[in-house]
Amino acid sequence: MTVWCGSARALAVSQLEQLEAARACARESQRLERLACFDRLFATPVVVSAPSAAPVRRSARWLQAYAQEQQRTAGDGALYRHSGSQAGHLITLPALGSAVPRPLLTIQCHHNITELSLMLPQPLPEERVTLAWGDYQQVWRTREHGLVLSGGRGLPAIATIKAMVPLSHLQLSSTNPAVNGLVFDLAGLTTQLRPVRVACSW
Repeated sequence: MTVWCGSARALAVSQLEQLEAARACARESQRLERLACFDRLFATPVVVSAPSAAPVRRSARWLQAYAQEQQRTAGDGALYRHSGSQAGHLITLPALGSAVPRPLLTIQCHHNITELSLMLPQPLPEERVTLAWGDYQQVWRTREHGLVLSGGRGLPAIATIKAMVPLSHLQLSSTNPAVNGLVFDLAGLTTQLRPVRVACSW
């Protein structure tokens, strides 16, 4: 003769009730309702996925600059292309020794405005970055969701470009590790600048 204690009897009843409830869930014809029924019955924890980071928006000129670099062949220096309404007259120079996709020094004449920029494969969080080379030191502003460091537009950009032209190489110093030590080969820049200068009348 088996003697049931109170707790054992309660456990058995609870298990029977749970079994009946599970059978009731199984009879639910709608899949989502059936799953929800089992979740309620067995107290399934709800897993909430962390929201994924929104993709960084890349501007037309950023896309044009990196597309232009896809055409680069061994031995190329400064690359020039007239991209039309997308980015105008565009010169790109990649950072030497950097992993692909490399930071790009770019010179543009778009809508009759000259612009000097450093385009980056990954965004920078800072609003301003101090750059130095030779005797020059400037503060460049981040644009376009941190993917572009602007070295100025119009006359300030032209003055900086003219200071770079005599150099064979440009090495940047900065407190920002993503920019510090970047080196650009300026070979062929003078020749490639001609259509840009004509288009922007300088």
